[in-house]
Amino acid sequence: MPQDVQHILFIRLSAIGDIVMASGLPSSIKRTYSLLDQPIELTWLVEAPYTSLISHHPDVDHVIAWPKSEWRALLKAKKYWQLYKAVMLFRKQLRQRNFKVAIEAQGLLKSAFFAYISGASERIGFISKENSHKLLNHAVDKPTSELISSEYRHLANAIHTHYFGTQDTGVPRYELSIAASNTAQQSAASKIRSFGIKSAFIAIAPFTTRPQKHWPSKHWQALIELLRNYCDLPIVILGGPQDAVHAESLAFECNDVISLAGKVSLEESASVVLMCHAFVGVDTGLTHLSTTYQKPTIAIFGSTRPYTVTDSKRTHVLFEDMACAPCKRRPTCDGRFDCMSLVTPEKVLNRLKPYINYQ
Repeated sequence: MPQDVQHILFIRLSAIGDIVMASGLPSSIKRTYSLLDQPIELTWLVEAPYTSLISHHPDVDHVIAWPKSEWRALLKAKKYWQLYKAVMLFRKQLRQRNFKVAIEAQGLLKSAFFAYISGASERIGFISKENSHKLLNHAVDKPTSELISSEYRHLANAIHTHYFGTQDTGVPRYELSIAASNTAQQSAASKIRSFGIKSAFIAIAPFTTRPQKHWPSKHWQALIELLRNYCDLPIVILGGPQDAVHAESLAFECNDVISLAGKVSLEESASVVLMCHAFVGVDTGLTHLSTTYQKPTIAIFGSTRPYTVTDSKRTHVLFEDMACAPCKRRPTCDGRFDCMSLVTPEKVLNRLKPYINYQ
């Protein structure tokens, strides 16, 4: 008689970069359970704006969107009773899924809270400064190393060890996986063609949420000029609606430089990365996505520096190994961000040349 399907809740709520780097966990989890001869269905709980990133993941069976903005609006309006009812309704919806295991891959109180209210009897995740692990049954440290996705790889190994101990069962390999729908790919291709781009192009992602991740605008302008003098590949600038004005200023009066910032959806942006010939970006989700797609990628990292080593031989991390770096959220340079400005446009171009020198 076939065994009942085990329902697993996987929680990584945000943001784009971390979703990309955590995208190898569903496959690792399923490989571990396959060794147990236990069929499972995995549901990913994520903030509503990011559902398109994981909807086509080959090892994600279902996606639940957390309506964070709706809850926040109720809280801001002091509609506490309505908020309570919304939380209770969400709790009911989670429990109707009959989750037996919840894997909390964020290490925050809010994500551990969802694991707790899901009704899952087994809750596995990270030890955190917020003491969110007190809502879990099994918690592991959240180590970091120079390897991309190091904390998620560690969690994958911990889950495997939880079931098999030190037995030599073969730790499941970790592979990043983000897929875009055919519809998104076709739409992105159509928008690219509408700007007259019919062949290979370079994509750049200059924009981030924190100033210490930024590469100076003058460096981006200089890099664009260097590229225009070196090869004929068009340049496509990616970003969100809030980046549109800045992106247009970079593209202004430059031949074959177009801005798609604010003109394509998140899933379409992923499709543009998938289509590009080479990619240059800072510490942002699209840069990690380019590595996932095995594109020639130049990653410009400074104070955050999430990794220096990846699974792709075509990703090159540029950073200045200063005594104060990486300082994370505690810069000591009075806003100069020397670690970023010292990565020159010439250094970036030199790393790109092997991939574009046939032009």
